[in-house]
Amino acid sequence: MTDICLLDTSILLNILNVPSKNEAHSEIISDLEAYIELGCEFIIPFVVAVEVGNHISQNGDGNTRRKVAQAFVEMMQQTFNGDFPFKISDFELKTEWQKWITEFVDKAGQNKTESKPNEGMSLTDLSIIKEYEDIQAKNKANRRTHVEVFIWSLDSDLTAYGRSY
Repeated sequence: MTDICLLDTSILLNILNVPSKNEAHSEIISDLEAYIELGCEFIIPFVVAVEVGNHISQNGDGNTRRKVAQAFVEMMQQTFNGDFPFKISDFELKTEWQKWITEFVDKAGQNKTESKPNEGMSLTDLSIIKEYEDIQAKNKANRRTHVEVFIWSLDSDLTAYGRSY
């Protein structure tokens, strides 16, 4: 069984090489190739796909936005068709949010990190963490096929859920 990697917005923005959101593009592409070689299963959480689309639509002139949006749509279509090494999350957003949405009040009110004292945890990050926890719980329950589950992110508040190879 292969390790499971939840992709964060920061990673997809770099993979897509979105202008002004691509500060680590070369490093991310290199790491992606290494993760593919290791046989990782990549999952794009639904909320991440939405957030990537938002970043694309708010970035650059119309021609740039259109070009990057086209690359994003092509990547997603290849993902849906199984022609790309990513999968879309099976996380049932409505059902899952009903279980833990009230946690958002405390998470939004707490400081995200010491370096970000005026910013709380985003709903996107909380959703990714909860999906990670759900996959991790299922993984631990199935001892025969235990794999490492991790979140791949450049954001300091999600790096605690990451790993290095």
